[in-house]
Amino acid sequence: MNFLGFEGGEAVKAQLDSMEKSRRMPHAIIVTGGSDSTREAFAMLLCKWAVCASDGERPCGECSGCHKAEGKNHIDIYYAKGSGKTDGISVEEIRNITRDTAIMPHEAHRKVYVLFNADRRMGNESMNAFLKTLEEPMQDILFILTAENIKAVPQTILSRCTCLTLDSVSEVPQEIKDIAREILLSIIASTELPLLKATSALSTRQVALEVLPVIREVLCDALSVSVGAKPLFDEELAVQLRQRLTKSKIIRLIDVTSDAINKTNRNVSLVLISTWLCGEYRRISWQM
Repeated sequence: MNFLGFEGGEAVKAQLDSMEKSRRMPHAIIVTGGSDSTREAFAMLLCKWAVCASDGERPCGECSGCHKAEGKNHIDIYYAKGSGKTDGISVEEIRNITRDTAIMPHEAHRKVYVLFNADRRMGNESMNAFLKTLEEPMQDILFILTAENIKAVPQTILSRCTCLTLDSVSEVPQEIKDIAREILLSIIASTELPLLKATSALSTRQVALEVLPVIREVLCDALSVSVGAKPLFDEELAVQLRQRLTKSKIIRLIDVTSDAINKTNRNVSLVLISTWLCGEYRRISWQM
């Protein structure tokens, strides 16, 4: 299998190579470990593999299938749609996917269904509906799920999927830490202008997908402070945030940050995301 320069863990690469060579590629894969951005990048690599038209090593990265997969406009790759404030994947959406699996692929040899952040976006009813789809899989179908917290995925689903665990990111670049810190400090600033300037640093999708998880991690650390636990990421900043924000506000800020990550994964305009995020952060922090 051609990994096109992806750096996510030699163990995962060896696992995939073995499955492909023995023609035992699963019909459902859950990608966990790593960061949001690396999980998505790996899911996209699997999408390219699934629709690649090359007769040689796949994905080739050069054929029309690979290019369409890269642009997220391949007719045989379906991305689960979310709804509501939480961008949740509904039971009806799962049913739509199930019905669609009965239709033969249009261009590729198989159809692919991608469910980003399944652990956060799917409730019990959606999980149960998806389980029924997994129990009777159609031929030439590949389901790709990503999950930060694999424990949030029911064992009944895990048992029917192959779990690929990427290497965890041990060190965050200082530049990313600085951007995240500036945004977090701006949330508790006395005026809105610093936050407008800080969120404008989310200028590219890659930067946003690296910075937003750090913001969420520090906010989680701030929650840890409130129950007496030791923060894992930035203790000084976590303590400062907890002193200025209530527990309920921190929880809402975490939810909004997760929502922003989901929007970024769905290619929503970064200008819209940063503007919306600035407004939501200020609304929550200023509320009595």
